[in-house]
Amino acid sequence: MKKFKPILEIICYLVLPIVIWKYGREPLGDYYAMLLSTGPAFIYTVWNFFNERQFNVSGLYIMSSLMINTILDLISDSAEWMLWNGIYFNFGMIAFLLFTIIIKRPIVMYFLIDAAYVQGTPREESKKKYRSKELFIYFQWLTAFLILRDVLESGLKIWLINKYGVDGYGQILISMRTFGWVMSVVFVAAVMYVFNKIMQYTEKEEQKLKEKEVAVLNQSIELE
Repeated sequence: MKKFKPILEIICYLVLPIVIWKYGREPLGDYYAMLLSTGPAFIYTVWNFFNERQFNVSGLYIMSSLMINTILDLISDSAEWMLWNGIYFNFGMIAFLLFTIIIKRPIVMYFLIDAAYVQGTPREESKKKYRSKELFIYFQWLTAFLILRDVLESGLKIWLINKYGVDGYGQILISMRTFGWVMSVVFVAAVMYVFNKIMQYTEKEEQKLKEKEVAVLNQSIELE
């Protein structure tokens, strides 16, 4: 099923929303057509959450974001406000991400702790390692990248709304999804770089431990 995941995401996040908007706008009106167009992405995200049993920080972060976004959509009284509420939501996320950096609990660190746990590494072991002086700064920077992404996304969406308005919702959707996927690729590349640093750190620590064990063994032999 995983090999079809990219196709499913394109269908649920882009194709179906555009089709629903295009053919539902006339009978339903702008607001309800736009609201209904968010349905496929909502259903897919919830299904993916339970299907992959993402009952961890990463999954809860995604689900919380989805629920807040959905609530904002539901309380909007027009299609235009739905678009703008998405920007206000981004501002809230920027504040949240910045807060996690300030209190030295960068959210991305917990994402990677979850990823390591799936691979069999206990959470406490990963947390202790990731909070080391050599590695912790990378999680701060990765979280800062998410802030930059949300700032750029908000700026792009404001520009698109001012240029196209509600009538250009299809164009806005395509542009925002494309931007999101591009930034996701960049983020994944950055995460892979950090994973490489983690591996190097682990190898170095293991080497230090071996050298310490050898030193202790040699000392024991000398005492004998």
